[in-house]
Amino acid sequence: MINGHRLTRAVIFLAVAIGLAGCASSPSARFYTLTPLSAQQAKQASPQAKPVSISIAPVELPDYLERPQIVTRDGQNEIDLAEYDRWAGSLSDNISAVLAENLVQLLNSDRVYVYPRLRTEKADYLVSMRILRLDCMPGNQVLLKAQWSVAAGADGKDVATRISTVSERLTDKGYPTMVAAVGRTLEQVSREIAREIPARQQ
Repeated sequence: MINGHRLTRAVIFLAVAIGLAGCASSPSARFYTLTPLSAQQAKQASPQAKPVSISIAPVELPDYLERPQIVTRDGQNEIDLAEYDRWAGSLSDNISAVLAENLVQLLNSDRVYVYPRLRTEKADYLVSMRILRLDCMPGNQVLLKAQWSVAAGADGKDVATRISTVSERLTDKGYPTMVAAVGRTLEQVSREIAREIPARQQ
């Protein structure tokens, strides 16, 4: 009986040791977020212009992008999910927040809000965006295709509706390089949107 207990303890110890060894050898996940424009990069609008207020609608993403893993494209129709490289949170929320921060810098206005709004007054403009494609091709390029619109907040009149297609070349296959390139494509689209938002008169 004693030998049986010793054997049982030895088997359990061995199983735990193997399990711990497996855990120790597994790589840990890496998490990424997009980075907005800095004030120096934005080349802000004239400080004499009266700041506009803007409401950012939730950014829409294709279903295949609504997941924590970073999605890359391999060929025309095949996609891959990164096992250990992931978005730190909702990609849709991250894009909305970065778009808002970019417009803050580009339009020299601190009255840019992401839905749900922190303020209740009617915004001068409503910005909506739907991501049609976000193709991340390691070692090749990032391609962003986005449909967006700007509407006047008071009456909902359409100011501009566009489809923007922008790309960034990748110098290596690393995920940090890829995520930075996604941020730069969003920067280009943010600049296009900012150009369609007229400054308010004093």
